[in-house]
Amino acid sequence: MTNYVPDKNINFIILAGGLGTRTQFDCPKMFLELAGQPIIRYLINLCSKFSDTIISVVSPRIEGHELFAGSIQVVQENPKGTGDAVKTAIPLIDSENVIILCADTPLIEPRHIELLMSTDGDAAFIACKIPDDMLDMPYGRIVCDGYRFVKIIEHKDPDYAPNLFRYANSGMYKMKINTLKDGITKLSPNQASGECYLTDLLHILSAEGKKISVIKTDEYWPFHGINTLVDLSYAESNVQKRLRNKFMMNGVKLLDPNSVYFSFDSEVAANVTIEQNVVIKRGVTINSGATIKSFCYLENCVIMEKATVGPFARIRDNSVVLDEAIVGNFVEIKQSRIGCEAKVKHLSYVGDTHVGYRTNIGAGTITCNFDGVRKHKSVIGDNVLVGSNCSIISPIKIGDEALIAAGSVITQDVPEDTLAISRTNQQNHKNRASEILNKKKSNKSYSANQG
Repeated sequence: MTNYVPDKNINFIILAGGLGTRTQFDCPKMFLELAGQPIIRYLINLCSKFSDTIISVVSPRIEGHELFAGSIQVVQENPKGTGDAVKTAIPLIDSENVIILCADTPLIEPRHIELLMSTDGDAAFIACKIPDDMLDMPYGRIVCDGYRFVKIIEHKDPDYAPNLFRYANSGMYKMKINTLKDGITKLSPNQASGECYLTDLLHILSAEGKKISVIKTDEYWPFHGINTLVDLSYAESNVQKRLRNKFMMNGVKLLDPNSVYFSFDSEVAANVTIEQNVVIKRGVTINSGATIKSFCYLENCVIMEKATVGPFARIRDNSVVLDEAIVGNFVEIKQSRIGCEAKVKHLSYVGDTHVGYRTNIGAGTITCNFDGVRKHKSVIGDNVLVGSNCSIISPIKIGDEALIAAGSVITQDVPEDTLAISRTNQQNHKNRASEILNKKKSNKSYSANQG
């Protein structure tokens, strides 16, 4: 689905008031990330495709948080259950129908919303089939007569039979607002927990003869709720699978798809090759013809056409690697621009630096950009050859066609077409090597320490 026009006859309620204590993580669970994006943003972004009115029911702990931008926040002062959460949001509904979602189900897709919107009647919900390897999950099971809703059997009910009743409530509902307003007043607190459950509303509506549509699907993973970090891992694996398949179908060659990790906002063009064990974090664009070799880490950077990165390279912080440039093994690029056909091939750090066209940065070269207080920028011109094991002390400017001798510490600007060499004078002492080694060998305490 693309270019969907928001429907003024539908509003959304996102139930985000849970504290997420089962994750045992010092972060509300809807703020945990999948492929670099907080869970709650998946839901808000999804709903915004269909409606301009999205209501998030939150706890006081996270009231006003920026991650809820694009939705209206309503505070559930005390966690009194899903029924109470919906009740707090009802006064803000201004549409004929409302769709209710759980904030911990970020994998649902536009097609699932479209399914709900296509139903008529007083209420509708999606029932998903539980996989064979998850039959012991304590989900309430749906009992239907064909597609007519009969009841929900909860995990603690005596007639609970997971092998017999394979469909569970997905937590996605569509209801007519008048039906919801009337029914929500009839909910009673559960005797054991003191909470009001939205699932009980289905029984009330059924008893009143209301039309309840049940949409059955054999898909489970889009409705998988995130309650623990195990659940989060399951969701991450599914999000990554979707991203990998999308890129491969669009012409990206992944040598070992399961070992490549993308971000939700990754942009990768056709005719790109990505080798094994590559991590691509937020803000990365890779253009056509580029190759990302094994064990690379990319974040907030642009790799231009036919550039080569890695293996074992890290590129980050607004860096750009231009056309046909090579960033090789054990190289880190930070907030820098590597020019067309430039080479930084071995064991180097380039930070806050502009590297020119066809410049070669030798092995072991370091741009010393931090003085302990501030970061400083440097410019290395076109066709410069920087020898191995050089330290370039920023801020500095090295002109075009310059040659920096290996082992130099460069502290001053270098004009174009200039050889710069900065080394201490070498002294050679004949026969001193054997003399020193023999002396050490005769020292018993020294020899013992070498064992």
